[in-house]
Amino acid sequence: MIVQWCVKGMSLGSDTEAKKVIDDRAGIICNWWRGAHTITPRARRMKLTADNIDMHVNHFTDPDPATGEPFHEQTPFISLTAGSVERDTFAKTNFAHTARRTALWFATEFGRHETAYLFRCWVLVGPRPAVEIEGVAEEVRDLNTYRRYSAYQLEGEIVAKIIVPDNHIHSCEKWVWNRRELSFSQAWIHTNPRFTSPDRLSNVRELI
Repeated sequence: MIVQWCVKGMSLGSDTEAKKVIDDRAGIICNWWRGAHTITPRARRMKLTADNIDMHVNHFTDPDPATGEPFHEQTPFISLTAGSVERDTFAKTNFAHTARRTALWFATEFGRHETAYLFRCWVLVGPRPAVEIEGVAEEVRDLNTYRRYSAYQLEGEIVAKIIVPDNHIHSCEKWVWNRRELSFSQAWIHTNPRFTSPDRLSNVRELI
């Protein structure tokens, strides 16, 4: 298992709403849970499937074949970004697509807004696909693991399941577009007093 730092970019209506993600101790929850309000363990198991993660990654706004509703409204997954590297074989060089830049792009809804809220958090990822295991995020950016072609691979996506727990969230950052300098500047950071550092984790120990 690997501890992976990630960034979640969110478009929210106000500073108060952004800070409540931490202050209300609810964590970052998936759209399915947000819409249903109450979900069951059985339903969680039924939602975590290979077909659904493919829908989430590659067909986010398409209708769900089972319900006909837009899949993004009922996805059990949460898109995070950890950045990615693009290799240009012709130029013989690599280009880094940073997590923060990608998160800002999504948090502003692709440039429609001037304010972005970024949540810095960590998840556990495994070396192989394990969609059915809720506590392990999927590293869909890794071409050695997820080999099917995806037009969105350079977004550096890490897919969490159901919830990013409150104590996995280090902080919320507010970023604002500076028209004069044509760049984003950080307005404030709201840290989580209940944050649990992943430094406490180590390799798995066997039974005694």
